[in-house]
Amino acid sequence: MTGNRRSLLLNVLGFLAPNFLGFMVFTLVPVVLSFFMALTNWSLKPSVEFEFLGLRNYGDLLGVTPAGGTQGGVFAAYALSAGAMCVGLIAAFWANVARWKGAKLGGAIIASLGLAAAAAGLIGRAGHGQIIAGSIAVVFGLASMVRDDGHWRPGRGVLPALVLVAGAVGLWLLSKPMWQSYEPRDVRFWHYLYNTLYLMLGIPFAIGGALALALLVNERLDVGPRRGRIVVSLLCVACAPLTTLVIAALGHPDMGLLGGVLWIIAALGVAFNVVSFRTIFYLPTFTAGVALMILWKALYNPETGPINLGLARVFHALGWNIEPPKWLASVMWAKPALIIMGIWTAMGGTTMLLYLAALSNVPKALLEAARVDGAGAWARFRYVTWPQLAPTTFFVSVMATIGGLQGGFEQARVMTNGGPAGATTTLSFYIYTKAFQELDLGYAAAISWVMFALIFIGTAINWRFGKGLETEI
Repeated sequence: MTGNRRSLLLNVLGFLAPNFLGFMVFTLVPVVLSFFMALTNWSLKPSVEFEFLGLRNYGDLLGVTPAGGTQGGVFAAYALSAGAMCVGLIAAFWANVARWKGAKLGGAIIASLGLAAAAAGLIGRAGHGQIIAGSIAVVFGLASMVRDDGHWRPGRGVLPALVLVAGAVGLWLLSKPMWQSYEPRDVRFWHYLYNTLYLMLGIPFAIGGALALALLVNERLDVGPRRGRIVVSLLCVACAPLTTLVIAALGHPDMGLLGGVLWIIAALGVAFNVVSFRTIFYLPTFTAGVALMILWKALYNPETGPINLGLARVFHALGWNIEPPKWLASVMWAKPALIIMGIWTAMGGTTMLLYLAALSNVPKALLEAARVDGAGAWARFRYVTWPQLAPTTFFVSVMATIGGLQGGFEQARVMTNGGPAGATTTLSFYIYTKAFQELDLGYAAAISWVMFALIFIGTAINWRFGKGLETEI
């Protein structure tokens, strides 16, 4: 019996050995090595002598240096305000998940703060970041206000909103004296961290768009009997070249081609029902990568790109003396351009398929019971469908948070090379630049571990709130 157990153990170890060796060589050893490298000045430059630095790389990465006109207590007050804002934001999420008394009133306070921030950004031309952040705060506040299970009476749910407001006001008041008194040791890191978080603002829109597409193609379309579908499909196919030729003859070849493509899509929809639309929506996933980014780079061309040509015609028709954006060549518009491309790519991808699978598991009996009770389409979605999608939304949100903090390298490398003026450089691209262009492997490893810490914290927060919401539902 002992021999049989030993033989079984050897067989098990033999099967596990390839995976274990792969984990050791390609995961564990690189992770341990990178952790050690982050504590040194490891460089590929022959002129740099190896030296153990301890935590100096992290100090250079995250620290600040006193500048002229240093004011005592400014740094501590600024750090306290930043901490208060983070704590207030996390607590506000938890107040809504745990249904604290006063959460609706707190949502009204947060919405007012967001409206003020967005208005100040528009008036002061502070950039898209403040405007979008304020808009997100308005949406979050309104979502808290419209909940049916809350009350407008004051309670502990108001405290997170007050802390958040206090932190935001403190940051606004202390921003100028803080950066007159101190300067970051690595300005690029904070700039690129801002770029990374800015590009992540497109995640909620991508998830919402994927859910909308999934709802759109979840049910089969009533397109009539088979013989009628064949006739209508043939008519659509016949209309495609006719539309293209007529519109092209009027001097609009691009619009003619677009009209022909729409007729072909209609023909496929009539012939194969929602299967064709699911396939069309999923097509960007097959072409995701360098080819897709080169295509979008051509679309964003400020002189010859179809986007700007179309916008110019619309502005001219409306009588507006406005020039279309420069998109990737503009510091202001480069990040929104990448966000738009990311939303378009992600809407019809894997997230849509996950939501389609989740929608197929929603009990039909619940939907029928709600319909019999007089619930409309929105009520059925809000009170029946949406709660059933909580596990899928939780999973998608976690993976999107991880991907957002890690992402941005491919787009920046292919479309903008990190420009203009570093406007599209993310933390992942900064790691590449430090390691393979500046050959500073130790500092690049330190950036990697800071990014790991951000991913861990973001995932933990998402996991805590998501699991709490899923369990509650």
